[in-house]
Amino acid sequence: MATAICMPKNGMDMEEGTIVKWLKNVGDRIEKDEPFMEIETDKITMETESPVSGVLLAKLYEDGAVVPVLTAVGYIGEPGEKVPESQAAAPAEEKKEEAPAAPFQTAAPAKVLSGGNGIPATPYAKKLASDNGVDLAEVTPSGRHGEIRGVDVENAIHAQPKATPLARAMAADMGIDLKNVTGSGYGGKIMSADLTPEERANVEAAVKEIEEVLERRKLSGMRKVIAQRMSASHTEIPNVTQNIKVDVTELLALRAKINQGKEKPDKVSVNDIIIKAVGKATAEFERFRMTLEGNEYVVHDQINVGMAVGIEDGLVVPVIKDVDKKSLVEVSKKAKELAKKAREGKLMPDEMGGGRITISNIGMYGTHSFTPIINQPEASIVGVCGTEDELALVDGEVVVRKKMMICVTFDHRILNGTEVCEFESYLKNLLENPISILI
Repeated sequence: MATAICMPKNGMDMEEGTIVKWLKNVGDRIEKDEPFMEIETDKITMETESPVSGVLLAKLYEDGAVVPVLTAVGYIGEPGEKVPESQAAAPAEEKKEEAPAAPFQTAAPAKVLSGGNGIPATPYAKKLASDNGVDLAEVTPSGRHGEIRGVDVENAIHAQPKATPLARAMAADMGIDLKNVTGSGYGGKIMSADLTPEERANVEAAVKEIEEVLERRKLSGMRKVIAQRMSASHTEIPNVTQNIKVDVTELLALRAKINQGKEKPDKVSVNDIIIKAVGKATAEFERFRMTLEGNEYVVHDQINVGMAVGIEDGLVVPVIKDVDKKSLVEVSKKAKELAKKAREGKLMPDEMGGGRITISNIGMYGTHSFTPIINQPEASIVGVCGTEDELALVDGEVVVRKKMMICVTFDHRILNGTEVCEFESYLKNLLENPISILI
């Protein structure tokens, strides 16, 4: 019997995934644990491995389709083996819509039906209607369950008066029924000039604005989730940011000594030292390891520090586990490993969960101060800024010292200002006496 291959569920909060591309074609041999497709979740892009060996019998969704988790996307079995009819029928029916005559060709549709303004229609039909200005309410459905299919929209498009794209856009903007306009173009095609001068003048500014738009880009799954979570964090949490200036002259000197004679890949960064220091401070202050669940505070034992890593199309937060139990060299090695995997899109879900506090370091850009947004459900986030030269009086002499601003944003439901002041003072003492970080 053919085996269904499904969209995997990676993480408790994953609800759907996007098929980036199939790595196998129908008829290809697939071995057990061999990758057969590449998917994108809200956090990472990853390859999905086959649960069994066999031949790819069917693909129920094409590249680009967004599929709910645990939904069958295809079938694997022996050559000639039949795919369950309930799953095979829909893709076969939709196949007719994959290659419509020009100019209506679009990406191949997903199988799942979805509604638009309460009107059941296939995703392909919705896309075709949107691209060609067709009102789905005026389209007669032909689907087996009363849904509008791509062919129905195509018929509606062909039934419309012939018009140039500009004339159609202008008419749609002004609410003009093109059936009442006489076309002067070849074969009676309606041109923009066939609309009255007054109508053309009214939409000229709008058309000019449309033309000036350089490009419109759809949010990727990751960008969409980042937007949702950052908005939720900023609106749901009563957050406050407190800043403290730290003298990192000794820290930079210690780092130089640690790195003396080491090759670049083995060198310890300032961020590595700060991660270790923040881990030590988090171990000292219990409330910084708390999360809020309903009417209860949950105190966590592990000292897991997340570090924000910017990637090409978003931001991910890999987590270094048990920072308090690792040496500085071990922290440095793990941080480099996770950052590399993040930029290559190879992070696994368990490498991004369980954080208790996050560090967002933008000091390399020379930022003086900023307000980092809390990575829920954590209680706080530490912002690290650029190093600046400042004159200071030391033992009666004016000297140049290296100063850095540390910005801590915290959830005021879990932490209060005085507790954060104590945390910042402790962290400042560690960074200004960096040998204590290693003890």
